[in-house]
Amino acid sequence: MGLGFKGDTGNHHSISENLDTLKNDYGFHDGYFGNKSSSNPQRDRRNIVSDNPIETAKDFYDKIANGGIEKELDNGKGFMASMSDGTIITWRPISSSKDKSPAVDINIIFSKDHGGIKQQKIHFVKGK
Repeated sequence: MGLGFKGDTGNHHSISENLDTLKNDYGFHDGYFGNKSSSNPQRDRRNIVSDNPIETAKDFYDKIANGGIEKELDNGKGFMASMSDGTIITWRPISSSKDKSPAVDINIIFSKDHGGIKQQKIHFVKGK
């Protein structure tokens, strides 16, 4: 698979350009998506509850990484998108966490325009 802009946008997007497509659907508050994890209450670990966690995680990743330069992870266990502002988005359909929930990591360490989104790991978990 060659490198290209995710979503066939034809141009390189920053993460802030994709924020509006996510805010309402994924509970964006104070720079974070979803809710704090009760099993791991670290501020950067978040949970989004879904009836279909893999499908929801993939939808979230597709929207937040739209216009990023995407490549498959070296270990073959997911994808990574580099955004024009320096943000790195990683999607893993099966995470290394105890529950193996799908996860999206938002790494803004090198971002120049993250639109107020904070660094976080989001796990997509089955509703009870």
